[in-house]
Amino acid sequence: MSQPLVSVAIPAYNHSRFIEACLESVCAQTYPELELVVIDDGSPDDTFEVARRFLEARKDRFRRIVLERQQNQGVSATSNACIEACRGEWVHLLGSDDLLHPQKVERIQAAIGEWNCPDIALVHADADYVDQEGRPVERRERRARPPAGPDREAYRWLFFGEHSVINPTIALRREAFLSVGGFDRNLALEDLDCWLRLSVRYPIARVPEVLACYRKHPGNTLRKRVRMLGALFQTYAKFVAANGGLIAEADLRRHFRTNVWRFWRRMRRKDPMAFPRVAAAVLRAYVETPTAADYARFGAMLNRMAG
Repeated sequence: MSQPLVSVAIPAYNHSRFIEACLESVCAQTYPELELVVIDDGSPDDTFEVARRFLEARKDRFRRIVLERQQNQGVSATSNACIEACRGEWVHLLGSDDLLHPQKVERIQAAIGEWNCPDIALVHADADYVDQEGRPVERRERRARPPAGPDREAYRWLFFGEHSVINPTIALRREAFLSVGGFDRNLALEDLDCWLRLSVRYPIARVPEVLACYRKHPGNTLRKRVRMLGALFQTYAKFVAANGGLIAEADLRRHFRTNVWRFWRRMRRKDPMAFPRVAAAVLRAYVETPTAADYARFGAMLNRMAG
């Protein structure tokens, strides 16, 4: 009896240097029944041509291949388009510079069957890290990972930043992903926002195995870090606005204070005159529960400073 069709979706952009290794890792999967959907998001390099040449000689590996090129729309829109084009119930979403370990799809699909939890929306695992040349990168800090198996309150550790979902390891139940509207193309942290929305409505689950490689790139500039912190505040604002009462007020006040201090540590040299606003916001959050507008205000300040 043949196994169910499983999809691998790759939104590709400007990764001609890495796309062949990425596709090779998909071809090497031990799970037999795969379809592959690759959409190039208007890459200025020859990512599309490298992918086309590579897949031309490997048509028989997949039950179905979709390889398309579009005008640049951004990672969120391209990821949404990839997943919408898939036909499998489960979609393994992969960045075009990352790599899968050979048993990634097989192990995650087996775990889904073992859990017998039909409303799971997302499954993730652990990853190792490689540099631009594919050499292992040793991480200085090894953060604790979330519990193994299904979790119906994963939104808590996602919102509080206690753990993370490592993107090259994920598999999404297509129907659930589409039901929450997919990735929000207006947010820079579209992945965290989507995982939060999914985990409020559905369980998400972890397989406690290293099943993918995340490729680290240089260029983590101060401006980029400021912009990402601003996006984090915007993501929190959206979550709070949509889920009033889901997080206890005392926990929300503590979360807000912690993140306002993060704002100050990032911005104290760039804008020392912001300290009175920071101090006032922290003190107020001891007695008043912050609103979505409070989070959004600090996100807007960071975005203005990031330019």
